[in-house]
Amino acid sequence: RSKAAATMLNVLVYAEDKIGAHAEPLLAAFSKACMDDEQEVCVATEKCIRLSGAFISAEVFVSIIDSNVRSGTSSVGSKKAWLAVLATLLEGSKRDFVAPLLPTLCDMLADMELSLPEAEEYQVHVLRVVLACISTGGDACDSVRRRLLMFLLRLQALTETCPAVANKAGEGVLRLAQACNFAGGETQLLSVEALPVLQQICSNASEWRRDSHHLYIFDTMMRRAGMAIAPHLAICVPVFALAADHQRDADVRSSLLLLLDDLLRQQELHTSLAQHGQSLLDGTVVPVCVWRAGKVAAALRKGSVSCLQRLLQFSLIPTDALVAALGKGFEPGPLEPVLKSCLDDDDADIRFMTCGILRFLFISVEGRLDDEQVRNFYIELLKRMDDSNDRIRVECASAFEKYLSSVPRNYDSAQFDYIVRGLVVHLDDQNSEVQEAVLPAVMASASVNPTQFLNIVKECRSKHRVATYCDQAIARASQLAKHSAGDL
Repeated sequence: RSKAAATMLNVLVYAEDKIGAHAEPLLAAFSKACMDDEQEVCVATEKCIRLSGAFISAEVFVSIIDSNVRSGTSSVGSKKAWLAVLATLLEGSKRDFVAPLLPTLCDMLADMELSLPEAEEYQVHVLRVVLACISTGGDACDSVRRRLLMFLLRLQALTETCPAVANKAGEGVLRLAQACNFAGGETQLLSVEALPVLQQICSNASEWRRDSHHLYIFDTMMRRAGMAIAPHLAICVPVFALAADHQRDADVRSSLLLLLDDLLRQQELHTSLAQHGQSLLDGTVVPVCVWRAGKVAAALRKGSVSCLQRLLQFSLIPTDALVAALGKGFEPGPLEPVLKSCLDDDDADIRFMTCGILRFLFISVEGRLDDEQVRNFYIELLKRMDDSNDRIRVECASAFEKYLSSVPRNYDSAQFDYIVRGLVVHLDDQNSEVQEAVLPAVMASASVNPTQFLNIVKECRSKHRVATYCDQAIARASQLAKHSAGDL
């Protein structure tokens, strides 16, 4: 077979364009030989195919391959072989021959996307055809650039199943931009095409399944398009609300939450995202954070809690919207009960992230908690200070410190006593990290009522094994008490 391929190469050199009359049987033979078990045969056959691309009219070989790959009797393996032949032929062909056939090639690729498995051995040949269209078609690709871009964006999303293909597809976007003469490269191409691409793929978002190609394209756009999508977030944000639809495929919901979490981490988009923070909070994040039984619900809840943490960490929600979401007095809003349930979640990661959320929340709404909210939150925080996980206790102590800025001065003495004693006991904890973490919270509580604080800590000090932290707290409260009395 190797010798036959070598001989065929010589025949092609001498026959030149006369081989066009025998194109169909020749290409059929190539489609079998290019998938040979022996690498030597494959390499020799590839040389023959590339040379044939220079001699056989592109219109002829595209027509032959199109009829074979779209025939109802063609197997998946056969389609893979024909795509490999097509890619190599295109690499050996010329721009003027390929340019008029680009729409037909895009139609063929669209069919192959639907019929080939998402395995690297198949998708690599889809990518090769796309790249061959770009390299050979050159500036003629401008007429079909959106379709070629969408093929590449879908392939870029296959990072788990086909990492090598995904990486190469990323390079393909840059090559497409260069072929279409975009001076700004990939960034300019995405900026120009972002709106029409997003409009096209988001129009049927309600029908997405986990293997939907439009979901893959949306994935790549959200992760890699950067500032190109900033003006068009109004189209994207409603799509994330699908994650709150409990009738929808759990894989789609999970993918959307992961995408949202990634999107919220992109600092260059924060200014634009801040305009949609409240919509994301009300329409996507809070509904998914509501507790529901089952492992799937727990996994989705964790993803949503992570998104909530990002929204608050980067101040993407207006303070007035946060205050409204917390509710007022004895009428809690949608956010407060969700935070309480997440603080008690069985998943330690959710409890940990919720403590982080509270820390950012208390910074944002400092001084705007009403009496009922002040009471409710200290009760929940003190519960978490007794968590079995020290990592959570450390994070909770940090949240407690920020919370105390919203406790009014000379707060109710009975409740203040409960807060201080609940914190001071941890100054004698066996874990030094917990002791170090809770000290700032204890210090912050001294500002509420320095005199009462001194009395409580002095009483607790005698019960501690090590009084060092208590002494620091007493020294701080003594200074505050003197300030209050006007001595300093």
